[in-house]
Amino acid sequence: MKTALQIDIAQVFDQPISPRTDTLKPSISMSNADYQHYENQHGQACLQQFDGMLGYINILDLHLPADIVIPMQVTASDIHIFYLLTEDRAIQIRDVQKRISYSISCNRGRYFYLTRSDYEIHVPAGRYTLINFYFRGSIFRDGNERPFQFLHALIHAYRKHDPNSWCSIDFRAGTRTISLLKTIASKIKKGDLDSEVNILWGIKKLIQLSKEKIFEEYDKISESQIKSKEAHAAIKQAVAELGQDFKLEDIAWQFGISMDYLHQLIQLYYGQSPQKLKVEFMLDLAKKYIVDGMPTDAIAYELGYASPSSFARFFKKKTGMTATEFFKRNNQDYL
Repeated sequence: MKTALQIDIAQVFDQPISPRTDTLKPSISMSNADYQHYENQHGQACLQQFDGMLGYINILDLHLPADIVIPMQVTASDIHIFYLLTEDRAIQIRDVQKRISYSISCNRGRYFYLTRSDYEIHVPAGRYTLINFYFRGSIFRDGNERPFQFLHALIHAYRKHDPNSWCSIDFRAGTRTISLLKTIASKIKKGDLDSEVNILWGIKKLIQLSKEKIFEEYDKISESQIKSKEAHAAIKQAVAELGQDFKLEDIAWQFGISMDYLHQLIQLYYGQSPQKLKVEFMLDLAKKYIVDGMPTDAIAYELGYASPSSFARFFKKKTGMTATEFFKRNNQDYL
């Protein structure tokens, strides 16, 4: 593949030098790639590059005592993946002509459609590994891009030769991503025809993994969240049908969970215990009945109390008002 992205590391670090045994080592080694080591007052850098027919790989390691800006040139519009592995800070990729900046946060990845332009990589002081794959957008054809909604805008821009750059939402780059990146790097060999197949295989695997990461982070509703919503609705329905005359243990049994787990679910997603939620629903219903003008004895019956006085004590304790006082306060505008 023709080189379409050039990281001009020499502008910051001058000419490459022979590494010493104690110098910066790549965090992901691509042993058969072109390798260059740099070191001066700005810090240390290792740049590994592999040029394949179907894709291009850059792995840049940096150890910096102070912030730097690295020039980067893009000579042809392509789709890129960038991963930033660090415990330090986010970096910025800036389009110099259009004065637009894109961020890549710590231990996260992001896809870009980058157009022909001059760019800058703004890197704060710290230890970083920046991994870049780029490939022709033409690998997406015959509708095979449909499952990857997060790439649709970038693919559309590539096909229409959009003069503006685009980026996807970002996503986590954790243990699975790093393991896959290391596997891809280990399969790269100069002069080996299988390397071309392996690059395409690697890009496809990264795209599929990105889809999973984005689903997990942005789209997936966890099983516990679903169950908590169902339990919340079940408690509300039980109050509407039975008032206080039901046990929360019956709700737990209905969902095949323990009372402890029911408490954990409701507390986690609604910030209160199941018992407090039950009381809240009962109060809401009681207030509605009072405002609607329902007699106290009828309300007591609807809410499962043995007598109107029992309901009156409950309502007074929870609101500080009698039913009559509450009715007057909420209906005074209509008197």
